[in-house]
Amino acid sequence: MFCKCGSIEKARTIFDSISDKKDLQAWTSMINGYAIHGMGNEALSLFHDMQNTEGIVPDGLTYTSILLACSHSGLVEDGLKYFKSLKKDFGLEPRIEHYTCLVDLLGRAGRLDLALETTLDLPEKIQGRMWAPFLSACKEHQNIELGELAARKLLEFIPGSTGNYVLMANLYTSQGKWKEAAETRRL
Repeated sequence: MFCKCGSIEKARTIFDSISDKKDLQAWTSMINGYAIHGMGNEALSLFHDMQNTEGIVPDGLTYTSILLACSHSGLVEDGLKYFKSLKKDFGLEPRIEHYTCLVDLLGRAGRLDLALETTLDLPEKIQGRMWAPFLSACKEHQNIELGELAARKLLEFIPGSTGNYVLMANLYTSQGKWKEAAETRRL
């Protein structure tokens, strides 16, 4: 609760006071707190401490928090390493939220090529959810060509979603393409 309210120091004090009885939920909550506040290195350090704690094995939610921490802190290589570790080291099948974090991580870092490759390699039922973070990354990095591809895919997978049109209009606006932005908003 303290993490959500922005008091990460208080959350850490309470976490540390739990002594040796910390369960997976406590570890994951603290890691997630660091993640949502862009404190990736702290999240990774705590994750390493957790891995050295007997009887505590990360689950899918823990990995979502780790990938989120890497994404919000620009730790691309670490994020890629942990994504691979998910299955290799712990036998966990990546879920849609893991792929979403991975595409977001790559997109925020400007690795649109790898984000696109990752998205296209996914089964169609998962792929549809990846296009929105990819489109946001295209806007952020002003790549209108890939942004248009992402918008077409979004409309194919999730037709009628007004948010998709807004994302595309914002991409056009960021490029000074006022006519295209206006046309997109009318759709």
